[in-house]
Amino acid sequence: MLEVSNIQSRYGQVTALHDISIEVRAGEVVALLGVNGAGKSTTLKTISGLLHPTRGEIRFEGERIDRMAPEAIVRRGIAHVPEGRHVFPGLTVRENLIMGTSNRKVSRAETERDIEGILEIFPDLKRLYAQMGWSLSGGQQQMLAIGRGLMAKPRLLMLDEPSLGLAPVIVKQVFATIARINAEGMTVLLVEQNVNLSLKVAHRAYLLETGRIVRADTSEALRADEGFRAAMLGAGAH
Repeated sequence: MLEVSNIQSRYGQVTALHDISIEVRAGEVVALLGVNGAGKSTTLKTISGLLHPTRGEIRFEGERIDRMAPEAIVRRGIAHVPEGRHVFPGLTVRENLIMGTSNRKVSRAETERDIEGILEIFPDLKRLYAQMGWSLSGGQQQMLAIGRGLMAKPRLLMLDEPSLGLAPVIVKQVFATIARINAEGMTVLLVEQNVNLSLKVAHRAYLLETGRIVRADTSEALRADEGFRAAMLGAGAH
């Protein structure tokens, strides 16, 4: 589904990604792991068109997308839920969800059906339906941000640090939601520092260090590798 081949990305004169290559197959959850500054978020930004690579190619369902604008990439079926959630604070929960349909033409009836589907996944949002985005807790905002991403009807959902700053009980809810939407057919590319939970929901994972991939393996193999787990926990991952 997604093929990232030998990507190099820069911020000005600083090279942030060095020949990154990853693959995401339809129906998978793939995790990008690593400490802060490893290049995980930069990888997602490059895929979603917020950054254009200086070298390499990105193909989605066989089509090259690395020179496309972000809006064109969204229309082709990639939704990016960025770190920090970026909920529209002056809009209600309902209005935030509707904003997720901006990449496609939908009728009012279809929009309402899609919203009902999101509220089924996130029942907490139903009672908050008319509240402003700014009034929601961090966990509720994360649910809303994921819901808004799903409103775009993507074929690939990219989540950047969905557990960041959330209470442990909410983190478990977020990961349960990722597992659920994947079980229902959604392909997910997940950037996350919580190694244990990531490896429980992911099929495969890539480990990044200073903009380079240093390991790629199945989640089962990584969970069984005590050296890997000890190194990641020692580096500050959960």
